[in-house]
Amino acid sequence: MATRFDVDQCKDYMRTTWLGSEFIYIRRVESTNSYLKQVSSGDLIHGTVVLADHQTQGRGQYERSWEAAPFQNLTFTLAFRPPKGERLVLLTLACASAVCQALQKYTTEQVCIKWPNDLLVGNRKIGGLLTECTFNGPKPERVLIGIGLNTHQKQFSKDIRQSAVSLSSIAGRTFSREELLGDLLSEIELFYHRWHNFDDNLQRDINHRLIGYGEWVHISVYDKMTDEKFKFIGVNEKGELLMLNEQLDVNKFSYEQIRIITGNEIFSEPKRGLSA
Repeated sequence: MATRFDVDQCKDYMRTTWLGSEFIYIRRVESTNSYLKQVSSGDLIHGTVVLADHQTQGRGQYERSWEAAPFQNLTFTLAFRPPKGERLVLLTLACASAVCQALQKYTTEQVCIKWPNDLLVGNRKIGGLLTECTFNGPKPERVLIGIGLNTHQKQFSKDIRQSAVSLSSIAGRTFSREELLGDLLSEIELFYHRWHNFDDNLQRDINHRLIGYGEWVHISVYDKMTDEKFKFIGVNEKGELLMLNEQLDVNKFSYEQIRIITGNEIFSEPKRGLSA
């Protein structure tokens, strides 16, 4: 039976000082990111959270649609207004790492980040992030980080049922979505502060969550597979990927350029269909 998300109950679980102080609940919306794009700059508060129980046109990377059954999952967007437009890729990774950290309370299985914005348990996708920014000159006018988390959903469409999984399926139990989101927001606020304060250990913690870190991997650049292998040596202070080539030169790659292919993973071009 569909149960509406209880914002007041969620706030009882939150341990934040500013993130989520402005909390907007919407029963049904096309996209929480799109909703926040329509809020005027003068009205947009740093740390606003918008959550929808039913996203009808949720989006993922490469303009894929995001599949989420109504009232069973968590689909929400965070609005940040950082003072500078630098290191925003690292901010996305910091939020992803915070989500991984929060989820470890609910499962003993390792939750990892697949570059650039997917959250995996084993080889199955449990969630993802989508960051969209608008600028006023060099200064970011708003940074919107949309997060979708497969929470209680049991059935997925044919296209993704082998590659998607929900937290309740992994944990073998159901739990409060309100408590889960409270934990997520609490961790994200901590990681935002670490990002904002240039915490030296933030990159290290992100690196240890990234699939392929420390391994020799194949990469695709702009959807074209390279012949050469690279050693994935992590991200730098800007959030750029650092790859050591076979000639022991360090190559830097930015957010959208690259996909990492590890082990026996089969590479294929990104599909424009459903994603979870």
